[in-house]
Amino acid sequence: MDMPGRLCAATENKVGVVLIHGKWGSPSQFNSLAKSMREKGYMVLAPLMPWSKVRGYDVDYAAALEMVTSTIQELRKSGSTLIVLAGHSKGANAAIAYTAYGREKIDAVIAIAPGHMPEIARYHESIQSSLNKAKEMIEGGKGDSRALFTHRNNGRYADITMTASTYFSYYDPEGMASMPLSTGKITPGIPLAWILAGTTDVLYDKGRDYVFEKWPHHPLNKYLVLNSNHMEAPADAKEEVLQWIDALTRAALP
Repeated sequence: MDMPGRLCAATENKVGVVLIHGKWGSPSQFNSLAKSMREKGYMVLAPLMPWSKVRGYDVDYAAALEMVTSTIQELRKSGSTLIVLAGHSKGANAAIAYTAYGREKIDAVIAIAPGHMPEIARYHESIQSSLNKAKEMIEGGKGDSRALFTHRNNGRYADITMTASTYFSYYDPEGMASMPLSTGKITPGIPLAWILAGTTDVLYDKGRDYVFEKWPHHPLNKYLVLNSNHMEAPADAKEEVLQWIDALTRAALP
């Protein structure tokens, strides 16, 4: 069985997919979706991101996006000509941030049960003391110094040691992690599939205006609410995702 981070052989449609996992997760959360994608002939890579449990935010958000750059370049070297970024939870946040700030051209974004909203007051208030500490350390010239900071993940909390600059890069309300701000920087021509887990999804009440209606118009833009939950959303979105990528490849044909 192929591991989530390994490439399969190139096929006629030349689709390459980067799967970006969620906070405190791992590429294994995409096992079902990745398997189905490979069966369709897509080339798939799922890097282990800095916000995984085993890495513990060892680099800042800009460096995390550079990991996506390297992954895209690997797909291109293996023959991919159409690049799709697909992320779950914090990974969806990263897919959107990459589309705004990344160095490599991408062709489509799939945001599954998007998460991590530092610009929302009720979200960052719960970690405000850590955010203030990081900002004070940076302003005092100690941005590269390590300290204990509180992280939030879908209602759960954990204290993790890292540099102040790294922490602030992930939780700055006006930084790369703000999905609405990132959306405002995106070049037209890149379709978005915005997939919520269900009516209990953390962003369900924010509606279409939060990101989807701000995204540059594209005929393939899709807003979908599953009958699922946050953790099962990648697997439960499988059929919709594959159909959407099929439509994308048909639209890309000369």
